[in-house]
Amino acid sequence: MFAIIGGTGFYKLGKRVEELDVLTHYGTARLSVVSFAGEKIVFIPRHGEKHELPPHKINYRANIAALKKIDVRGVISVYSAGVISKYKPGDMVMLDDFIGLWTPITFHEDFFGGMKHADFSSPFSKELGEKIQEVSSVGKLGLKKGGIIATTPGPRFETKSEVKMLRKMGANLVNMTAAYEMSLLGEAEIDFAAIAVASNYAAGISKKPLKAEETLQVMAKAKTKVENLISGVLEEINYSEPLK
Repeated sequence: MFAIIGGTGFYKLGKRVEELDVLTHYGTARLSVVSFAGEKIVFIPRHGEKHELPPHKINYRANIAALKKIDVRGVISVYSAGVISKYKPGDMVMLDDFIGLWTPITFHEDFFGGMKHADFSSPFSKELGEKIQEVSSVGKLGLKKGGIIATTPGPRFETKSEVKMLRKMGANLVNMTAAYEMSLLGEAEIDFAAIAVASNYAAGISKKPLKAEETLQVMAKAKTKVENLISGVLEEINYSEPLK
């Protein structure tokens, strides 16, 4: 099965078929099975359908453990992100790497069965990434490449000095959720790819105070393009088999 995880401004996808409450060691995760692009897939709005969950209150471990439990083989995660460099608000960006030094999260709570250090030198599915880029090219969706997203704990926006530091570290985007989710998807050995919608300029890049409402406005404009990308990918992949 395949899953889509949606972020700020991306709370619904397709037509809901059923709700699944999946019990995990980390709590119960609510997953929506939806019909989209002629396929049944799982959809998780990570903040809830009414955006009631701030970044630090999302039960990431339950969500990803639930996907593993129901045998989800591939995931596309969609994020909103602040622009540090290279992009502009409204851009849809393929993520190539992430920085999550301040977002400690793991399924590995002990090493009694041996050391567990997941390799993240190439975190994203090569096959899934190639399909996404192919669909974007054919559909002229304007997907940008080279996204390196840094994740901060939130829920406050970053300071100008923090953004300056992240830029020097190589990040060109910043948000409050990506590294949590990606770390767990990698540990769970679920193939995944990630798309960011650049929603605003980060602190110090923007010349005005940051407002969360700007993110919602930009995502509303970009949602159709994101859905077209997802639809095209679903037509191209066999998600009953593991990706690479």
